[in-house]
Amino acid sequence: MTCCAGTTAPGANGRAGAGGETDAGGQAGASGRVAASPAVAGRGSSTVGRALCIDVGAGTTDILLTQPGEALENAFKLVVPAATQVVGRRIAAATARGATVVLRGPVMGGGASTAAMKRHLAAGAGFVATEEAVLTFADDPERARRLGVQVVSDEEVDALLAAAGDGAVEVRTGDLDVESLLAAFARLEVEPGVDAVAVAVQDHGFSPGGSNRVFRFGLWARAVAERRPLGALFYDEDRLPAKLTRLRAALEAARRLAAGGAGDEEAGGAPARLLVADTGPAALYGALPEGRADAVLVNVGNGHTVCAVAREGRLAGVFEHHTRRLDGPGLVERLRRFLAGGLGNDEVRDDGGHGAVLDGPVPDGVPLIATGPRRTLLEGSPLPFEFAAPHGDMMLTGCFGLLRALEERAGRQR
Repeated sequence: MTCCAGTTAPGANGRAGAGGETDAGGQAGASGRVAASPAVAGRGSSTVGRALCIDVGAGTTDILLTQPGEALENAFKLVVPAATQVVGRRIAAATARGATVVLRGPVMGGGASTAAMKRHLAAGAGFVATEEAVLTFADDPERARRLGVQVVSDEEVDALLAAAGDGAVEVRTGDLDVESLLAAFARLEVEPGVDAVAVAVQDHGFSPGGSNRVFRFGLWARAVAERRPLGALFYDEDRLPAKLTRLRAALEAARRLAAGGAGDEEAGGAPARLLVADTGPAALYGALPEGRADAVLVNVGNGHTVCAVAREGRLAGVFEHHTRRLDGPGLVERLRRFLAGGLGNDEVRDDGGHGAVLDGPVPDGVPLIATGPRRTLLEGSPLPFEFAAPHGDMMLTGCFGLLRALEERAGRQR
């Protein structure tokens, strides 16, 4: 994906809005703000037909549906509350009623839903979860049980709900509400049939006996050690590791979305291509301009901040932390030290983050590109950041990364 630089989305002339300060060549000035240059202009339509790309974050779920023959700027887009926010609100509504929550469905992201569960229990209300749904809160169900969650089998849920009557509220888990999304498409007269579905969720991996922070960052460290291309961090069904359970649940949701349209196998068409990825690589790949092999990419998300170093198109370093633990000056200082090779993995973990690994200091002159809903932490930074807004839409950066990976795979298979 090409990126349109500037602190606001570019206008029709491709230049930054009022907040952009630049020189004529589109290079960052001392303020770290840049304007668009010809090198970051948008391109044409998707090469994979109708592609549905969904990036599930901690705060929002961002949705892109491309249209054959249409410029990507004209693709259908939705930015809606993330599933964990929705589940959290439903739990809070049950708390206000004093009702027992019965949680069922696939594993999904925690965050807001986990916080709501803890508040519900603290209020003295009952909380029941199925054996799969409880993995949303912890890989080891005993940890949830110690908090007061009652864990039951799927077979027990219906009887429990029937016996409780109005005293219980069923809350469904899942990073994607397939039925609601398909219903929204129908209400808006949007044809649901697709040629490809790609979904990004943040997966810490299944590690009931250890730290999921350590497990997650171990995946990053392995990718750096092997100098994998960023495009290799996206998975189809055959390559998806078994311990990435949240991604596996997302893959099943993607399959159901694909089957909701006229292009599925049951309707006699070719099966839709399916792809999943962690939200980190999706955003980073969406922010990396096409044709640029060396860059430092920083995604300041609502949940995590990830800095990835790309050298010759391959992953050469990663720093990951929790955004809530960072302010602007603290993030800039950590980035300076990381890029100089002076930020240790143990130091980041002891600070509540995930880790840092770098295959040698980053030389001066490598472009710094920032994206993400919390990227304002880097505005005014002395570091010369470009602020990416692929195809004029920063919130869809992860979706454009998913689309880029889909197109690359389609190109290799043609």
